[in-house]
Amino acid sequence: MGKNCGLKDQKIILTPRDLKVLSHLEKWGILGLGQLFGIAVETEAGPQARVARFFNEFERADYGRWFTHRLITLCRSGQLKGHSYVNHPKMFTLAERGHAELERRSLSLGHRYRDSLSEELLSHELHVAAVGLVLTELYGLRVRTERERYVWTGRGGRSPAPVRAVSDLWVVDTQPKAIEVEMSKKSETRYKEIWDAYRLRLEGNAVVLYLTAWPDGVRCIRRLARQFHASFIHVCGLAEFRQTCGRAPFLGAHDGQVVSFGPAAPAAVAAPRLVPALTLGGALV
Repeated sequence: MGKNCGLKDQKIILTPRDLKVLSHLEKWGILGLGQLFGIAVETEAGPQARVARFFNEFERADYGRWFTHRLITLCRSGQLKGHSYVNHPKMFTLAERGHAELERRSLSLGHRYRDSLSEELLSHELHVAAVGLVLTELYGLRVRTERERYVWTGRGGRSPAPVRAVSDLWVVDTQPKAIEVEMSKKSETRYKEIWDAYRLRLEGNAVVLYLTAWPDGVRCIRRLARQFHASFIHVCGLAEFRQTCGRAPFLGAHDGQVVSFGPAAPAAVAAPRLVPALTLGGALV
């Protein structure tokens, strides 16, 4: 992990696509090969195909495509860093030279960039980025990450937020939305603490939207929202969000309480079958 894709630094001329890659890595922290294809190459693909990319799925042929070789070149020039993890395709973060280039061109967001990530946090961070990409790239929404809303003390890992109720994502909208991507279930006490903090911090008609990745997650969150009288809590299954390209409804504690990012989705068309990362783990160096 943390390799700079080998070989010595090379000076290159950055293209608009290169700068787009650098900017997205600064915003999201770490992105996989599939996600970068969806962001920078396959921008005219249909929603289902793009969402599959945003959730970091990839095709066997991707390793031999020109864009992958361009990413390697960006690594060799010191713009990016490449990282290898078990059961994942190649991951990328911004490197010092790439961040300096964004600052020089006045394209930087102005916060510290991430140049590493511990493996135990990877799945969560990739799914947060996936949800954010769906909302920004498909819906054109303004989304702020956790890293944009408070100062981090380092470039790797994840330090605790200074206050409770700092969500994974924040959607700036007429109805502001905090988004929490939950890969596993917390204790009831922990949910109560977090929701009590939200109760104090949320203003106006703002809501908190949970995306759950464990079985029975939707029913669990709705039950707890009723138990703790948290009418601002809504929940949707992460798999359903993905299958409907973000149009699935987020359900509140009681029937009839619904928040959504688009019209009700028809039965989802199956996305193209893509190769699991496990089969290609060591193909890109």
